Amino acid sequence: MTATTLSIIDAIKDRQLFRPFLQDANGDISTWHNWMAALRVLYGIGKVPNKRRQVVEQCTGRQYATLPKRGFDSALFLTGRRSGKSRVAAIIGAFEAAIADTHGRLAKGETGIVAICSPTKLQSRIVKSYLRSVFETPLLKDYVDDETREGFTLKNSARVELLSGDFRTIRGYTLLAAIVDEVAFMGLDEQSHVKSDTELIRAIRPALATTRGKLIAITSPYAKKGWCYSTYKKNFGNDAGRVLVWNSPSKVMNSTLPQSVIDDAMAEDMASARAEFGGEFRADISNFIDRALVERLVIPGRWELLPKPGIQYSAFVDMSGGVMDDAVMAVGHAEGRKVIVDRVYRYKPRFNPHDVIRDMAEQVKHYGVRRVTGDQYAAEFTAQAFASCGIGYIKADLPKSGLYLELLHKMTANEIELLDDETTVNQISSLERRTRSGGKDSIDHPPGGHDDLANAIAGCAVVSVKKTIRIGGLI
Repeated sequence: MTATTLSIIDAIKDRQLFRPFLQDANGDISTWHNWMAALRVLYGIGKVPNKRRQVVEQCTGRQYATLPKRGFDSALFLTGRRSGKSRVAAIIGAFEAAIADTHGRLAKGETGIVAICSPTKLQSRIVKSYLRSVFETPLLKDYVDDETREGFTLKNSARVELLSGDFRTIRGYTLLAAIVDEVAFMGLDEQSHVKSDTELIRAIRPALATTRGKLIAITSPYAKKGWCYSTYKKNFGNDAGRVLVWNSPSKVMNSTLPQSVIDDAMAEDMASARAEFGGEFRADISNFIDRALVERLVIPGRWELLPKPGIQYSAFVDMSGGVMDDAVMAVGHAEGRKVIVDRVYRYKPRFNPHDVIRDMAEQVKHYGVRRVTGDQYAAEFTAQAFASCGIGYIKADLPKSGLYLELLHKMTANEIELLDDETTVNQISSLERRTRSGGKDSIDHPPGGHDDLANAIAGCAVVSVKKTIRIGGLI
C-alpha cells in the first residue's frame, strides 16, 4: 500500500484490497459502478465516466461541471434500503483508517480514530461486522493489531471505534473520519444517547477540525426535520453547496434489488415505501412538540412531590403485558387550570402484570386516589386486577392521539409542570404527527421508540382537570 497515491477507487478495484469485499460470486463489481461514481465525486478523483455523469447530476441535482475538483469534506448520502449504503460506509471507514494519507494530520503520539456512529448498539454491531469483513481481504487480513468488542486497532496505530451515537464520547477523540449510519434516525430510539442528529453532528465537527477529516452521513430519508433535512434543503441542487448531498432510490444504487420487493412494500404502505426504497423524505410525518417547549416546562431538581392533605389527586395508567413495554402510572393534581405532575411510577419489563398492578394500587392509595383511568389495553383484565386491590379502573374517554392533543394545548398554554426526568423529555419531544387518509392525524412514538411515560403523563394532564360529579356536589 502506498498511502500517498492510492485512491479509494484504486482500492476498490484491487483484488488484494477492497474488491473481494464487494464482488459477487463471479468476481464482478459492475453493480457498484454508481457508488464508485459517487465516491469519485466525494474524493475528487479524476473524471467520472461519461455514461455515469447523468446519474451524478440526477442524484446531486447539480451540474457535473460545477462539482469541486478537490471533492468534499462532508457528504450526506440519502439512499433507500438495500442500496448498499452500509457496505459503502464500511469501505469508506476502512479506507480512511488503513490507506488514506495521515501525514501531518496528527500530532506526535496522537491516535487517529475513525468513528462509526449509529443510532443503537445493535446497528453499530452490524456496521462493525461489515467493516471488519473488509479486513479479511488478502492484503488486509493481517493488518488488525488488536480487537475489542467496540472496535479494533490497526498496525498503523489508527483505530476504528464503533459508537452508538454517543456525542459525549466523541468529544474526547481526534477523528480521521466520522461515518454516521442512519443519521436521520438519531434520537428516535431510547438506546440512543443523543437527542437529535443536529446535536451529534455539532459534537463531531470540532473533532474533525485539526485532521481535516471527512464527515460522511449515510441514511434512508425519514421525517422533514433536523440536520439531515436542513442539509438536504440547503445543498441538494445547489451548485455552490459545500456538502455533497446524494439522493437516490435504492434501485439506482443497487440494480440487483428485485422490483417485486419494492412493489410489495408500495402495496403495503406507500408513504413508508417511498421513503425506504424511493429515497424520499416522508411528507406525512412531522414533529409534534418541540423539545425546547418540553424542557421549558420541566421543574429542575423536582423528581417527585409527596402527597399533601387537602389536595385532590388523579392518576392515569399505561399498562403493558410486561414483556416489551414499560408499565407506567402518573399521579398529578390541578391548581386552577395548571396541572402539576407529582409522581411517575415506571415498571420496566420483564414483570408480572399482577405484581405491578398490586404495587400501583398500593402507591396510589398514599395520594388518596380510589380509582385510576387508563387506556384500552387489556381493559377487562386490568380493571379486575385493580378492583381486587380496592381501586376502580375507568377507560379513558379519549384515544391516545386525543390525549396528546390535550397535552399539547396544556404545554403551549404553559399549564403543566413536568418532573425532571430525561426519558420523559425524550419521549414527549420524539412524538410524531402522522397524516392519515380522511384528514385525521395520528400521534405516536417513532419506529423503534416508546411513549409509555408520555402517554401516562398526557392522560394524567386530562384527568387531573376533569371534574368528577358525585351525588351531593362536585369534587
